[in-house]
Amino acid sequence: MKHKAFTEIVAHSCRVPQKTVALFARNLKEAGLLTSGARGVNAPEMTVLDLTRMVISLCATDRPSEATGLTNRYCIAECPEDVTITLGDGETNFKKGWTLEDILSGVLMVGAITLMRLHPELTINWNNRTATLCLNGQNIHFKAADLSTDQHDGRGIITTRGIGGTDFAEMALPFYLEREDGTSWEEMTASGTAAKVASRHIFGVKDEGDANG
Repeated sequence: MKHKAFTEIVAHSCRVPQKTVALFARNLKEAGLLTSGARGVNAPEMTVLDLTRMVISLCATDRPSEATGLTNRYCIAECPEDVTITLGDGETNFKKGWTLEDILSGVLMVGAITLMRLHPELTINWNNRTATLCLNGQNIHFKAADLSTDQHDGRGIITTRGIGGTDFAEMALPFYLEREDGTSWEEMTASGTAAKVASRHIFGVKDEGDANG
């Protein structure tokens, strides 16, 4: 997926104007936080790590000028203790010291059905500079060491910004389909086959004319 499609998907899912997303992306690219390179057909492919950093950035601030500093800080915010998330018959263990960037990017890399079951929700509290990642109804709390002195006493208006599970699934789905199908998102959308590709890789629906169907 190239940069243009990437910003379109993020803007649509986050309900943020595409021009605003483009400003965030430009600042993050200049800081080396997003994949960058040539333009046009030779442009590099965006990654799930890019998506992770973009979402953290948009939740951390509504000002593109603040994107670089806050994204850097929240991405390395650490999990303060071991956390076990239960999903169906299995358990996933997150270790103390793992960062928000590590965990969220790992979550966004799982299969589409698993991601929908995890229903990730990210919330960043602007007052005390904390982040909470909710997975399957269980919270993982993060706080960056260099933000620990910025405390909120619990009085007044508390400002938070976050994004929920359905939107995460919507943004992560194109990356999942690209990995599974070996076809770029642009090719899928241009040919009108995105829905068929999704049905094939998520629900096992075979294309018409498949010899094994």
